Amino acid sequence: MLVLNINGMLLQAFFWFGSCTYMAFMITTLIDYGWRASSAASAITAMAIIAMLVQPVYGFVSDKYFLEKKLTVSLLAATAVLFALLPLSLGSGNMFLILLNMTGITVTGMQINGLLDAWIVGLKQEFPSINYGLIRGCGSFAYALSAQLMGAVTVSSGHDMRMWIGCGFIALTAVTALTFRSARRGNSDNAQQCAELPDIKTEKKPVSRLTGMEALRLVFSSKKYVLLLSVSFFLLLSNAAITTLIQLLTRDFGGTTAQIGTATAVMAFSEVPFMFMMAFLIKKAGYKKLLIVCSLAYAVRMFITASVSTVNGLIYVQLLQGLSYAVLLPVSMSYLSQIIDERVRSTAVTVYTAVTNALTGILGNLITSAFLTAGFSAQNALVFFVISALIGFILTLYGWIRGIWDITD
Repeated sequence: MLVLNINGMLLQAFFWFGSCTYMAFMITTLIDYGWRASSAASAITAMAIIAMLVQPVYGFVSDKYFLEKKLTVSLLAATAVLFALLPLSLGSGNMFLILLNMTGITVTGMQINGLLDAWIVGLKQEFPSINYGLIRGCGSFAYALSAQLMGAVTVSSGHDMRMWIGCGFIALTAVTALTFRSARRGNSDNAQQCAELPDIKTEKKPVSRLTGMEALRLVFSSKKYVLLLSVSFFLLLSNAAITTLIQLLTRDFGGTTAQIGTATAVMAFSEVPFMFMMAFLIKKAGYKKLLIVCSLAYAVRMFITASVSTVNGLIYVQLLQGLSYAVLLPVSMSYLSQIIDERVRSTAVTVYTAVTNALTGILGNLITSAFLTAGFSAQNALVFFVISALIGFILTLYGWIRGIWDITD
């Protein structure tokens, strides 16, 4: 078990260090290469649409044909190559080449997060004592470290150097993934707690005989899954907005690229202690109480962010990432390991990721772009996301009152 946890920690750490070099700075990179802020946001939105459409496809392919390990290693190798090409496409100034390169990264690198989560959820179904929070917390620590270091590297050596470093870490992730144990199917004792689908004959079908529609219907037949997906959507819609708006707000408040890195680092570092403690907190407090805490923290965080007017204030409020995102993600993944059918594990997790990561990114950027186009400031857009977080909090209370969150009914 110790070996599995250590391997998982290294896998997440290398992946998120490399991913940060792209995700945390891409809007700023495009602007520095001469793009308008609205055009950069539109490009990121387009990439999010592609990611949302592709992610469930990879999940179904993984469930039906490949275990997560083989698919993840292949995508990591492709991502490393595409990261290496990014400085060249940006340097060419050709918008078509840049968008083509970004699209390639989207259909490879942007899919790995969901597959890694499905992989670890599968291992947790086989070995319940696996510590998802500890594993994912190492990813948050690496992301924070990368954000801080890569902000300084960008200022001193330019965007190209940052992207070359990212390429190296993605390649290192691929090597590490080769040593990580595959998650098998059909070996856990919690399959009976999973969703059922009484109106079609899928209960006893092997995964190879499930169609894509049957797999999706099996996933969405669970009220627990649908409620978790809905709550996570509204909460992470505000999180997606923060990821984009922090880059715009820092500039609006007179900050620098290095301070964008600092704000992102503070946000990610605040996740680490909470994620490291999540196995203990889930055991002591349970899923329901932790979901209430994180949804309330999201609402408070968005309200304060909408009220600050300085770079320092913007940086400090990101500490609430620890009580919000750092609680929601491990609780959600641990909860999913209890309620989803192993046969559609990758489909369930990648659909969850597509909705809560890609779809929220699309809508967050579209809403932000609409506000900017209408002449409002980036901070004005935050009012909408305060409301989104409040809806997530209300839905969490609804699940508590109706008893939907309970594992056993």
